Amino acid sequence: MSSGLRELRVWQEAVSLAGDVIRALRSNVRRETKAVSDTVMLTALSIGSHIADGFARPTAAEQKESYLAAKRALFRLETELAVTRQAELMPSGALSDLAARSAQVARLLTGYLVYLDRQIAEREAPAATSSGTAGGGTSRDSARVPA
Repeated sequence: MSSGLRELRVWQEAVSLAGDVIRALRSNVRRETKAVSDTVMLTALSIGSHIADGFARPTAAEQKESYLAAKRALFRLETELAVTRQAELMPSGALSDLAARSAQVARLLTGYLVYLDRQIAEREAPAATSSGTAGGGTSRDSARVPA
């Protein structure tokens, strides 16, 4: 595993959240609810996996797609946890703790997505200025008709 990935705070928090989700559900898994528990656990695991995938991507745009997938998985996890609480598969105290951890991961993901958006915009900005008026193109001002 890349040491850079291990140092990425959003990944650390996602891995920790997944571990907490698995611990919270593992003690209440029954044969008749195993499919639900397994689904929630897999969703929790997928968040960190998407972040790791994004970390390995070469461009900011590709990274953004993976981080957006992680955010979607996080929202899916929050929904699945709410369902497990309604079905009384998880104590309300555990759900509160997991909701707080989930919110922390969401904040970190949002911050990283903003950072990636800035990187993408900076890469696109030089291309937009170089296609301006140099080379015979028209700008907004040069296209005006004199009065």
